[in-house]
Amino acid sequence: MANGATRRRPTKNAVALRMLSMLGCLVLFGGWTGAVLAQNPPPSAGACATLVGTRFAPGTITSAQRVAKGQALGGLMSDSASTDLCRVRLRLQPTPASDINVELWLPDTWNGKLFTHGGGGFSGGLGQSEGLMNTVASRGYATATSDLGHPVAATARWAHQQPEKVVDFAYRANHALAMTAKQVISAYYGAPARHAYFQGCSDGGREAMMEVSRFPDDYDGVIAGSPAINFGEIMTQLVWNERAIAAAPNLHAKLPMVNKAILQACDGLDGVQDGALENPMQCQFDPAVLQCKLFDTAACLTKAEVAALRKVYDGPRLKSGELLIPGPAVGGEGAGWVLAGFMNSVGGLEYYRWLVYGDPAWTAAGFDLDRDYAHSRRAGQVLDASDPDIGSFVRRGGRLIMYHGWSDSLISALNSVRYYEKARSVLGPKVGDSARLFMVPGLQHCGEGIDMVPQLEAWVEHDQAPETAVARSKGRSLLGHAESSRLLCPWPKTARYKGSGSTGDAANFSCS
Repeated sequence: MANGATRRRPTKNAVALRMLSMLGCLVLFGGWTGAVLAQNPPPSAGACATLVGTRFAPGTITSAQRVAKGQALGGLMSDSASTDLCRVRLRLQPTPASDINVELWLPDTWNGKLFTHGGGGFSGGLGQSEGLMNTVASRGYATATSDLGHPVAATARWAHQQPEKVVDFAYRANHALAMTAKQVISAYYGAPARHAYFQGCSDGGREAMMEVSRFPDDYDGVIAGSPAINFGEIMTQLVWNERAIAAAPNLHAKLPMVNKAILQACDGLDGVQDGALENPMQCQFDPAVLQCKLFDTAACLTKAEVAALRKVYDGPRLKSGELLIPGPAVGGEGAGWVLAGFMNSVGGLEYYRWLVYGDPAWTAAGFDLDRDYAHSRRAGQVLDASDPDIGSFVRRGGRLIMYHGWSDSLISALNSVRYYEKARSVLGPKVGDSARLFMVPGLQHCGEGIDMVPQLEAWVEHDQAPETAVARSKGRSLLGHAESSRLLCPWPKTARYKGSGSTGDAANFSCS
């Protein structure tokens, strides 16, 4: 910064977008037990430097640095290297307008596998996922991520009049990364990766599903958390929700009261009172039961607040009655809704301003669902990963694990249920042999404590399909207990309490 210059304080929108872009990077990786097995002797100390300048279609290695365990890595989410590795940077240009930056970390002790990470918000994983890369590198994985063609941004301005960058963000960057990373791995280790995995949450979940549907040969196993598969519909819903709640400005303060009423009505439907709904679809709740009889108080809802809640729960509908995307499941009202409300006024605005209309001055003040959604479809067709026909991925032996928190107030959990049911209708009841969905009670958007990697590896490498999984919490938790674990079941199964023992222990539940 020049002498005398002042640092500008980030705007509320910039802070919100930064938070939005980070939400996809909050998944924990505790509990991995796979041994690190070197496929070949570690490359020589000088092998890393010799990579610089090497061309791998469609790009070039711009730097390759030896990093010792404990050495500072820099970056946004990591501090020191967890293992000795070669840190490779590449620049990929599948088109003249492309400028995709990639980091590929190659540990000295390699387990023979590639693990790639997605991003979040309007950005890729570079600048967001280094912490996750550091974790998996310590377990022997070659690990990679990219910026999807632009730096981590607190805006979608990068997309303005840049159609090729939009395509890179949508799907091309991740495909180029997968192809190039495999080439570099083969050259460096003298052997190809035995297995390749991809994981992402939020927009990273959309990236995961895009790989499954468009490039079924890129990865053997994929984990998609809280996936933004219907990207255009989700961004439209953000604007829709913001406009609906703007008509009831005091509603946010009453959400804890609404949540308490829902839990009182429905928490026991799964056989146990534990502060979370096992399957909110079983809860028939109409906010009208809380409507004020006479005066507006903190313990009731005004007519406008009832109407706003109904609109949000129902989801955006065109005048024809067509539902674009389901609203949030009941039972997750509270702090997450407040955060989502902050994001509603930003994420959807950025999408329509830069990706739909290309108009920096566009605002949601005159938003018309039928008109504006129709305009958004062109962008949505590029960005959406909502095709339920994943037959090509299934036929080549790929394995997919999806998960979604029922209390997600940013991307509706009901949308993942809808997608999975569509996939079942396309592929038939055997879809569960290759793809499974786990719904997580009480979990907010891309919340912590979900580790599906052991299940995915067992499925891919030993054909052991995941019959259960466990969500774990540390400290205060939305799962209803301070230190707890919760049994997760492949949809449409749900966890049922066995009748004895702590309800905060997954061992006391079974799937049915």
